[in-house]
Amino acid sequence: MAARDKRKKKNPAGFTERQLRLLLDYCYITRQNPKITIAKFHNDRSFYLRKKSTTDAIKKAYAREVITGPFLFVNSGIEVSLIRDVDNPREFFENCRKDKKTTLAFVSHGYWPIFWCKLGANTLQYHDSILPNKGCISDEKIEKIFFEEKGTLPVDLYPHRWFEEHWKTYYCMKSPRRIGFREAGKELGVSWVTAREYYLEVLKQCKIITTFFPLGIETYSPLLVTFKTDYETGIVKGLKTLNRATYLYKSDNTIILFLCISPTPREQNYLTDKFQRLEEMGLISDLHISTPYDWHKAF
Repeated sequence: MAARDKRKKKNPAGFTERQLRLLLDYCYITRQNPKITIAKFHNDRSFYLRKKSTTDAIKKAYAREVITGPFLFVNSGIEVSLIRDVDNPREFFENCRKDKKTTLAFVSHGYWPIFWCKLGANTLQYHDSILPNKGCISDEKIEKIFFEEKGTLPVDLYPHRWFEEHWKTYYCMKSPRRIGFREAGKELGVSWVTAREYYLEVLKQCKIITTFFPLGIETYSPLLVTFKTDYETGIVKGLKTLNRATYLYKSDNTIILFLCISPTPREQNYLTDKFQRLEEMGLISDLHISTPYDWHKAF
C-alpha cells in the first residue's frame, strides 16, 4: 500500500514518480530518435492506455520545463573562456550579451566571474547534458557522485564535409520537434524530401541534447564547478546518480560543470563538500566553485 501511495503522490511540479520515470525514458528515447512520434512512444513505452494521457503528460512536462529538448548540437567552432580578472563582471557580462557571436554567458560570484562561449577559435573539447540513470528519480541524498574509473571524454569534432546546405539545415532544425520537413523545406528553399535528406546527413554528426528536471528547471539554482581530473568518465558516471540533469563542458582539459542545486536544505553545502573531498583524495585538482547570478543563452 505504501509503495502504491508513493507512486500516486505528486511532486511540487505535479508529477508522480511513475510519470517522472516515463518522462525520463522519453528524454532517452528522443536522444535516439529526435523525431519519434508521440503515438509510437506511447505504443512502445507508455504505461497509459490512452494516447491522450501520454500526450498530456509530455505537454505538461514541457510547459513546466521538467523536460527540454531534443536539441541538435555540433561543435561549430565554439571558443570557451573562463575569465577571472574582470574589474566589473556585470558590465562585462552585458557586453557578452550584446555580442552577436555569444552563444552562452554566465556572470558569477566566486573564483570565475565570467564563463563565456562564443563563435570563434574552436576550443570547446566536449559538451553534453548528463541525464540521470533511469532508476534515479527520488531527491534523496546521493552518497556517490564519483566512480574511480580513469578515462578521457571523447573530443566533439568539428563536422566533416558539411556544405552550406548542411549548415542551413542544422540551424533551421536545431529543435527538430518544432519544425516539420515541409516547413523546413520552405525555409530552406528545397523540397521536403531534400530537407529530410539533409537533416539525416546532419544528424549523423550531431549530438542530441535533452534535459530532465523533476521539479522544473526554474526550481534549481546553478553552481559552477571547474576542475581537472584523469577520471573524466568516472565523474560522468557519478553525475548520473543525481536525479536531474547536469550541464558539462570541457575546454583546455578542464571540466566545467553547471550543477543544478535542488531546494533541498543544504544541498549546495553537501555537493561542495563532495567535490572538496575528491580534491583532498587527489582524484581531482584545481577545484574552483562559483555561484552564477545571471546568464544568457543566445542559441
